[in-house]
Amino acid sequence: MSALKKVDPTSALYEFEDIQLTEKMFTKFAKHMYELAGVDLPFSPKNHALIRNRIVKLLRRHGLKSYEQYWDMVEHGNKEVTSEFISALTTNMTSFYRESNHFEFLAQQLPDLYKKFGTDIRMWCAAASTGQEPYTIAITAHEAMQQVTGMKARLLATDIDLQVLKKATSGVYEEREMQGLPPATRMKYFEKMKKNEVEYWRAKDSIHDMIRFAPFNLMSPKYEFQNKFHVIFCRNVLIYFDEETTKKVVDSLTSCLAPGGYLVLGHSESGNIKHTQLKPLSRAVYQKL
Repeated sequence: MSALKKVDPTSALYEFEDIQLTEKMFTKFAKHMYELAGVDLPFSPKNHALIRNRIVKLLRRHGLKSYEQYWDMVEHGNKEVTSEFISALTTNMTSFYRESNHFEFLAQQLPDLYKKFGTDIRMWCAAASTGQEPYTIAITAHEAMQQVTGMKARLLATDIDLQVLKKATSGVYEEREMQGLPPATRMKYFEKMKKNEVEYWRAKDSIHDMIRFAPFNLMSPKYEFQNKFHVIFCRNVLIYFDEETTKKVVDSLTSCLAPGGYLVLGHSESGNIKHTQLKPLSRAVYQKL
């Protein structure tokens, strides 16, 4: 299928909400999402409702009358269809300074990392979502750079969801999306703009230029980067993986860390991580031995 067909949802003559998602079709969608992105969605009323509610929007978008028709699109579709499917079933919850103790820790450690490695600090935000997290990391690093002469920091921000990655790359946010960012910090690192009478905030070059955005799938068999990272943020992603996938991803992330570097996970994920090369330091923060 060469292109996604879009229709006016008001032209549909049937009720999308009445279309039934069978357990068989649920299993097909869930299995495909697991194969693509490692997201584990075992059959349950909650996960059934999640898949149904999200994919029914795609049925409406394309004017389809059944989940079987959309499965045919997914099964035989192109990269655009796959991207749409992943985006629909990916949960993107983020905000500036979410789990703020991690950024306090980063601010404390950056000068020591610079002294230890004597080079640019290389960081990776492995689940960038719509960008609030990598911009918070960049702000934290920029503040540290102003205090330590000669220190530089670079950040790679990746996500499997191309739609949210596009927004992150733009660095443009509505007022409601700026939640968590102190007013003084907002004025220092973002500029106000207006489009169609709506006000937006856009990241200034001082932090935007520190970040390189790129698509990346944590399910990739190999994480091939030219250099090791000194800090890796991969927060609130592992909660969607099963135990086997979590172990593989943590192994891969650890292999990308320089000895003495830090791996930062989400608060809810810290209790499940056991790795011979990782030493727990504080809540959801680990140092590579």
